[in-house]
Amino acid sequence: MEKKDEDLMLDYIQGDTDALTTIFHRYKKPLLNYALRILGNRADAEDILSEVFMVIFSKKYQFNPNAKFSTWAYTVTRNMSISRIRQKKNVLSLWFKNEETDELEPWEIADSKSLPPEDIQRAETIQHIRNAIQKLPLAQREALVLREYHDLNYEEISTILKCSLENVKILIFRARQNLSKTIPSFVKEENHG
Repeated sequence: MEKKDEDLMLDYIQGDTDALTTIFHRYKKPLLNYALRILGNRADAEDILSEVFMVIFSKKYQFNPNAKFSTWAYTVTRNMSISRIRQKKNVLSLWFKNEETDELEPWEIADSKSLPPEDIQRAETIQHIRNAIQKLPLAQREALVLREYHDLNYEEISTILKCSLENVKILIFRARQNLSKTIPSFVKEENHG
C-alpha cells in the first residue's frame, strides 16, 4: 500500500531521504503545472518548482503533520509564483505587442513538421483556452486552476488562497462566468443537483 504524503514527510523529517524522492516524484508534475498556469512561462515555472522543493527541504521541521501535505506544497508554490510575478512587473521579456488587440503575446516560432489538421485544431483550441485562463484576474485563475486542473476541494483551495470557503466558490463561479464569455463552447457547467 502506498504511503500517505504526510507519513512520507514524517519519514523524511526523521532522516529518510528516499521519502523526499517519493514526494518529489508525486508532486513535480502537478506543482509545475500549477506554477505554469499562474505564471504562463515554463522557464519561470521550472525555477519555482526547484525553489518549492528547496523550501520543503530546508523547512521540513515547519511541516504540520496534522495538515495535508498537498495544501502546504500548493501554498508554497502559490506564494513563490506570486512573488515571481511581482518581481517581473518591470522586466522586459521576449513578448511582443499585438497590433490588433494591444495585448502582449509571446513570440512563437512555427514547427516545421507538418501536422494532421485535427492535431493543429486541438493545439489551437488548447492555446485558446490557455490564453483565456491567463487573462483571468489572478485570484480567479488560481482558484479555477486548483479546482479544475488539480482537482482540489473547496476547503483545500480556501486554505491555499487564505480566503473564506464562500470566497473560493465566488472566485470559481466568476472565473467560469468570464471564461464562458470568451470560450463558451469549452466551459462545462457544474451540475448543481
